[in-house]
Amino acid sequence: MRKNILAAAAVISILSACSRSHTVTVGDGAKVTVETGKGGDDTALHVQGKDGSSMDINTGKTITDYPGDVPLYTGKSAMDMKSGEKNARVVMIQTPDSMEKINTFYKSQLESKGWKVETTLNTDKMVMYKASKENRDLVVQIGTDGGNQSTVNQTLADK
Repeated sequence: MRKNILAAAAVISILSACSRSHTVTVGDGAKVTVETGKGGDDTALHVQGKDGSSMDINTGKTITDYPGDVPLYTGKSAMDMKSGEKNARVVMIQTPDSMEKINTFYKSQLESKGWKVETTLNTDKMVMYKASKENRDLVVQIGTDGGNQSTVNQTLADK
């Protein structure tokens, strides 16, 4: 699957300027579909392995189908990646909000939504939580560039 991702990245750069939707079959039989929105503001990539595994990556879109019991900070989606393996989901969100404001959100929301925080790591430019609920694990990393931009990286997967 990693080879598919690299091939897909190359395909995105070539095809996104040429077409709104295009599918290519790569060397091992995997299919890569690239779709670009109007003006190229958002891009969707779907990789289907010949073994039936799949991965979806979306950028620039509002995340609408995230599990309701998992806290998700609002902001512009820089990446939204889904994988069939362990129902994995990786989300990266960019926001002008401060790291402290985002941290306050996650402190309250994780507990109120029934997540058990197992590990917390704090530094000047990053906060990380590892939490679990039922059969799922969640890792949230909040970072800042020291200026006016914060990033939330969030990984959700079955145990």
